[in-house]
Amino acid sequence: MKNKTTMLLALPLALFAGACAPNLSSNSYDAYSVGEVRRVERGTIQSYRWVEINTRTGVGTVAGAGIGAAAGSTVGDGAGGVIGAIGGALLGGLIGSSIEKSANKRTGYEYVILTASGSLVSIVQADRAPLPEGSPVLIQFSGQRSRVIFDHNAIDEAAADRRSSGDGQGGY
Repeated sequence: MKNKTTMLLALPLALFAGACAPNLSSNSYDAYSVGEVRRVERGTIQSYRWVEINTRTGVGTVAGAGIGAAAGSTVGDGAGGVIGAIGGALLGGLIGSSIEKSANKRTGYEYVILTASGSLVSIVQADRAPLPEGSPVLIQFSGQRSRVIFDHNAIDEAAADRRSSGDGQGGY
């Protein structure tokens, strides 16, 4: 019976902790980003490495402690209920923290980018697959959250340059 009660209390906590995780993709924008002007600079990926992104908020620990205290207080009357609440809060906090950690575990890449102005910048981004070394990119600088996106126009411009530097016949 106690295992069922624990599972019934842990499931909403896990769902709640997972719902609080921010979306860190380069394709995701918050509503307040609409209409925001950002400085953009071209660059080239020099290198990248895989990283783990921790997005812990503490919600899991607090929610787990609250649920654990409530469950633990039913253990006995008087002093037994208080001791049960304290033990439940400690155990629930640890379980909630563990659930939040596993629910919010993300991976991404740290990119080192050489900008068109000659500066080296580094940015961490949650991507499923890395942008390859040598890729042309656009860096969108923002006070809150900068991002790196593939520069499709750089490839089109390079192809146009090759065609125009050919024999004058269109160069295909």
